[in-house]
Amino acid sequence: MAFMAGAMMVTGCGSDQKAPQGQAPAVESADVKPAEVKTDGGATKISLPGGIKIETGEGGAKVNMPGISIDSSESGAKVSLPGVTVDAEGDKAKVSLPGVTVDASGDAANVDVGGLKINKDGDQSSISIGDMKIDVNGDDASIDVPDVDAAVKEAEKAAEEAEKAAEAAEKAAEQAAEEAAKALEEAGANEGEE
Repeated sequence: MAFMAGAMMVTGCGSDQKAPQGQAPAVESADVKPAEVKTDGGATKISLPGGIKIETGEGGAKVNMPGISIDSSESGAKVSLPGVTVDAEGDKAKVSLPGVTVDASGDAANVDVGGLKINKDGDQSSISIGDMKIDVNGDDASIDVPDVDAAVKEAEKAAEEAEKAAEAAEKAAEQAAEEAAKALEEAGANEGEE
């Protein structure tokens, strides 16, 4: 036990390490690059190991890290991450993700998610899903489904043709009845002659 206590005293276990005399202490990373902090007026610049930089000042801040960038001001912000960008200023915003884009300004917006597209401006909206389109204007809405519309048109055309065929069949039946009546008359007239 006495041996362990002596070893701890010699190696300084449990005590704070002091910087060598005349040298300022610094935080160091594994690659031995110290962190830096600079202040000038109301601005602060911080550089950290690994390429991380942070700047703050009146009205905004910037953060840059490998693959990540954030720039903010009093009027908006820009954010960039791998595959993601956001740009906002006032009442305008643009967002881009893989397969998704959003562009908005005030009460208008355009959204594109693969085959789904949404455009909105105040009370008017237009939604497209493939060939299908939905329009909304206040309380009114209309839906256009091309495949259904084509089927309805074909059904209407077939109904018209069936109606024409029925009319032709009716005329043919009337004509056949007239001819049958004539034939009966002639047959009756022929009977009297015999």
